Amino acid sequence: MEDNFSIIKILAGHNKNGPVHEELPAMPLDDGSYRLLASPGLALGLAKNDLISLNEEGKARLLKHGGNFCIQIYLENLDEAKISRITELVHSKLAGSIDGTGGGALAFSIPISNGFEKTNDIFDQVRSITESEYFYSNIYKNPENPNDETLTDWADKLET
Repeated sequence: MEDNFSIIKILAGHNKNGPVHEELPAMPLDDGSYRLLASPGLALGLAKNDLISLNEEGKARLLKHGGNFCIQIYLENLDEAKISRITELVHSKLAGSIDGTGGGALAFSIPISNGFEKTNDIFDQVRSITESEYFYSNIYKNPENPNDETLTDWADKLET
């Protein structure tokens, strides 16, 4: 990870107790924006290397896509041997990284240069290891609406 980073709190949603924030490492920039240094495990619509701004409540606004898919997996238990196996698979086959493993969430950063087909092939193997589904959390225009499957402009261009 880079030197001189900050931990920022990004609004990831709300529960019965109020707002839920996720802490992520980010590089503060001179204009008040941030470059994310890891993909989130809870927040939607963001990935490692994205340039973002934050409002007072911690809601992130994407300023520029950073060239990565953020893939999230939620599961109950995952032992260290499986995490090591998944980490090696994602790194060796996709030049990706696992950015977080806390609270039942796994967060991955995968360069979009791999495309959907290759990424899906590898994450189908990850799904077999974890016995849990994976989710591209930053490819949809409206990630807060699970019924809206409209892709972002950059993700739509990968499809063609």
